[in-house]
Amino acid sequence: MTIPADAGYDIRSILSEMRDEYWQGLAEEEEEARELLECLIFTLGGEQYAFETRYASEVIRVPKLVRVPAVQEIIVGIFNLRGEITAAMDIRPLLGLPQPEFSGSGRILVVRSDSFATGIVAEAALGVQGLSLDSFEPAVTGSAAGRRFVRGHFSRESGLINLLDLEALLASQEILVGEP
Repeated sequence: MTIPADAGYDIRSILSEMRDEYWQGLAEEEEEARELLECLIFTLGGEQYAFETRYASEVIRVPKLVRVPAVQEIIVGIFNLRGEITAAMDIRPLLGLPQPEFSGSGRILVVRSDSFATGIVAEAALGVQGLSLDSFEPAVTGSAAGRRFVRGHFSRESGLINLLDLEALLASQEILVGEP
């Protein structure tokens, strides 16, 4: 059975068009994936902050914190995280932010570095989102001392989201226990 040439369509051109659409769609997906940075977004001092999800271990409700004497002020206590004693720290003083009391929506963001895990106390955890690198503006050098842990910010319709430099924060002398 043969189809007459004047049947109204050319199968080769249709298949070629379908192939081109398929490859174009894949290229757009790859380009879009490269432009997003997956971050955990949270609130500190009334401002929105984020850090890359590769550092995030989990988000938990604030448990009973046990105060430890003779440690830095930013260490607000320790808690038991499934058998592992973990420090909870309030990094707002390092960022030069106000320190209102934490409410019931307060959370601990458990983060892991190469050598240890710790908890960052936050006013609220807002979730994980892909942030567009097109809207990222690097931090201005020579800015306020408290901003040395901020890599820059993302501009969004809802406001700014500050991107923390978690590597610098976790390596800073201010958070190391036993350091002056």
